[in-house]
Amino acid sequence: MRVSFGDFTLDTDERLLSKGGAPVHLTPKALALLECLVTKGHVAVPKAELLERIWPSTCVSEGSLTSVVKELRKALGDPARSPRYVRGVRGFGYAFCGDARVERASAAESVAAVPPPEYRLSWQQRDVALAEGENLLGRTHEAAVWVEHPSVSRHHAVIRVAGATATIEDCGSKNGTFVGDERVERRRELSSGDDIRLGQARLRFGIYPADVATRSDDDAPRRP
Repeated sequence: MRVSFGDFTLDTDERLLSKGGAPVHLTPKALALLECLVTKGHVAVPKAELLERIWPSTCVSEGSLTSVVKELRKALGDPARSPRYVRGVRGFGYAFCGDARVERASAAESVAAVPPPEYRLSWQQRDVALAEGENLLGRTHEAAVWVEHPSVSRHHAVIRVAGATATIEDCGSKNGTFVGDERVERRRELSSGDDIRLGQARLRFGIYPADVATRSDDDAPRRP
């Protein structure tokens, strides 16, 4: 995808920012921040989500994010007090505020483009699609995947979807979270077909091509 704003063009496939055709140097972290903000449009992105996207599976402070924001603003010539591209949202996060234009892909690029896969979690007779970002699993109606079982905590575990990867982490549950027979002690990546156990409740994680509109009974995920 190529997105133009002001004198800049961001090519997410080549991972390149340019100004007037000349490359603009950005560290990988600053480039990842810009890509995340631009692809969200003008929607404000929480700091926690930015930290997860830029530093996956790594614990860093908000100070690290602040440093990357400063680097990006410097490269864009974007003052914090009167931003044209990166707007700070006090106590929350950051948002892209420029006038972005997505360039039309060529016919060859359109044919070659592959949509991201769809992540699903099966529990009893329900098959739940997981959204980008955090998906809470637990015995509360606030959960993305509501698992009504006495061995399941209200906030039991969370599955984080970030592009082409999905990870699971226990939320300090009483009866534990397991992938197969292995207890989840720290965040771990999931694979299609993984059996997940929340306490005594069994679920199945699946990854499916986004262009598959329907599935036959033979293709459907096995129920826990």
